[in-house]
Amino acid sequence: MVTMACIDCGAVHFQADSLREMLVAMMPHYFEAHHEVIQSHTMNPREAWMNRLRAAFEASG
Repeated sequence: MVTMACIDCGAVHFQADSLREMLVAMMPHYFEAHHEVIQSHTMNPREAWMNRLRAAFEASG
């Protein structure tokens, strides 16, 4: 089980066994607190954000 903080604010911690589960666990927080990240995927491609999430997940595990 990996525990990590939100990669954009660090204020909320999540636990998951896989990267996919971590993404699903973080979704409600992102819709509530970081909707601009979701909406700005044309300015900040999703791939770049996923790379940040993957790196943070791997570093936390």
